[in-house]
Amino acid sequence: MFIVGFSGGPRYSELDDDYAKLSPLYFHDAAAAIVKNGQPIFAVEEERLSRQKHTNRFPALAIRASIDGAGCSIQDIEKFAFFFSETFFEANLTKDTTILGIEKREGVRDILTRNISGALGTDINREKIEFVRHHHAHAAATYFGSGFTEALILVVDGNGESESLSIFSGIKDEIKEVHSYPVRGSLGYFYRYATQLLGFSNFDEYKVMGLAPYGQSQRYFSLLSELYKFNADGSYDLDIATLGDLAYNVGILGQAEPRTTKWERKTHFAAAVQQLLEVVVVDILSWWQAKLDLKNLCLSGGVAQNCVMNGLIANTKKFENIFVHPASHDAGAALGAAIYIAKQRPSAHDAPAVPYSPLLGPKLPQNEDIRREIETWEGGLRIVECDDVFEAAAEKIAEGKIVGWARGRSEFGPRALGNRSILGDPRPRENWQRINLAIKQRESFRPFAPAVLAEDFNDYFIPLPSNPNMEHMVFVTKVREEKRAELGAVTHINGTARVQVVTKSANSDFWRLISAFKDRTGCPVLLNTSFNNRYEPIVQNVTDAIRTFLTTDLDHLLIENTMAEKSSDVRSLIATASLRLSDAAWVEEITTVRQRRTLLRRAPSHTRELKNWHLARYLREFGSEFSLVAHLVDSVSPKHRGQLTEEIFLLWRERFIDVRPERVAHLL
Repeated sequence: MFIVGFSGGPRYSELDDDYAKLSPLYFHDAAAAIVKNGQPIFAVEEERLSRQKHTNRFPALAIRASIDGAGCSIQDIEKFAFFFSETFFEANLTKDTTILGIEKREGVRDILTRNISGALGTDINREKIEFVRHHHAHAAATYFGSGFTEALILVVDGNGESESLSIFSGIKDEIKEVHSYPVRGSLGYFYRYATQLLGFSNFDEYKVMGLAPYGQSQRYFSLLSELYKFNADGSYDLDIATLGDLAYNVGILGQAEPRTTKWERKTHFAAAVQQLLEVVVVDILSWWQAKLDLKNLCLSGGVAQNCVMNGLIANTKKFENIFVHPASHDAGAALGAAIYIAKQRPSAHDAPAVPYSPLLGPKLPQNEDIRREIETWEGGLRIVECDDVFEAAAEKIAEGKIVGWARGRSEFGPRALGNRSILGDPRPRENWQRINLAIKQRESFRPFAPAVLAEDFNDYFIPLPSNPNMEHMVFVTKVREEKRAELGAVTHINGTARVQVVTKSANSDFWRLISAFKDRTGCPVLLNTSFNNRYEPIVQNVTDAIRTFLTTDLDHLLIENTMAEKSSDVRSLIATASLRLSDAAWVEEITTVRQRRTLLRRAPSHTRELKNWHLARYLREFGSEFSLVAHLVDSVSPKHRGQLTEEIFLLWRERFIDVRPERVAHLL
């Protein structure tokens, strides 16, 4: 029995021209997953395939990929499970159409049926669609992924239908909602508001978490704690609106350069916000653990991605075991919705329990196909022959090189766990800054995660009580004091690290690579971060990996058993490559040019530096027509050609356009 779960909003523009005015509500992180007899067998986020980061569009690509990945037919799919309730979606659609003055001619079930049918190229029975309450989907994902017989389940995010935090009990494969807290005290919205006040953007909450250790929480915590009250009946009050007044009064609003007084105030504010989040969650968990007397804990929802909070919960020693779902955000609710519906069938409870693995995404092609695609970049890339890719990668990393590593099935969730990773030596402190600035192209204060062999974990890190699932990089713990100097590139300013423990049974290839590095250096740890730059989602396929490799300062690329390096500066190739507008854009809105969706609202970061945008004028003139870049270069005066080449590179790096070898472009 196959069930597909999905998250994300409808694709209204495919249904009706008037409906194109509608937004997909506030849905985000669209994804699809498929389960067989209640067990996950495939899951992928739409952003990995569409290359639109945090996309909220209908996951047409992910649904097709899930069915293909499961090796089943469309007729084998018994149900399609959506990650919100039908009544919630219906009410919001009615409200939005009324505000816009649009006639609402059909309900959400029919809209989703048409979206799925369009994605699969065949009509789907509308009765196959099931709706799952949002927090129930999150709860199912984490509880059934944990393998626990009994557990207290905490779901905490911005909001579900009418709640922002929910308590469930999970006992003998059945979950039951115990209590929910209203949206007015949403911890997700509290943390998001703080993120905005600190000058960051949507989905940047992890930056606040990374910034907080630089500050002293006691500087502002007494002020922030006045916003919060925990009551004897287990309820709490949180005055989110007043947070903005506090931020203004302490002078953190607006931009600030590092190592300035204002920047220091921002770090103190971030630290106080982080501490208040932890206080509220621990208060709630303590109250419900005492009431329900459940010894294990499962966490999910967007706030559960706060690894610092998770580590603090584990250190309270209130629970015997803790499981945090590695895809706790809304993409994980797609998987949870499918599991929730599957578990309504008695047969699903008879399936043997299998330890949860996040390696649920699409796999890479055969090595011959990988080599063929690399060879299309002749003059820019060359294949490096090696007998053993693990030994070769370990040798390069030990020499101080930074490598892009893609192998096997991709990870489902926001963490790269050794299958789509950028890897480096964790020992030199300078690697922290080098990777942040030159490769990831992001803020210098943000830390990197260490991946450590399971058998060496205790020698380098202080184990957390409560037996947490450390293999999924969802907990922060202390680096042993005597090892902090050795692990200079992965030890945060406060002596902590977001650790991934690598076992041979869970990921034998990644374990083998770290072991090869240990054999050379004596260090059983690698610096591990996601294989992408700041402008794009984590790479999925060979094309993505090559694009990121060419537009960053990575030293070597390893895809399955093939190793490549750059043979020249990619800028020298640009004038001979085909240029096309990229679908790989981080978009919220698209502007129409000559009835083609081409120019994007997100402004390139170098707009002020490049005053004369020849390429922008060219795109406005010719839209999305293909052309050799050489033709464009020849059309401008010689004195502008260098600047034009730089424009193309910057826009390519920031994913506004794509540059492909001519031979590849002709096949598209």
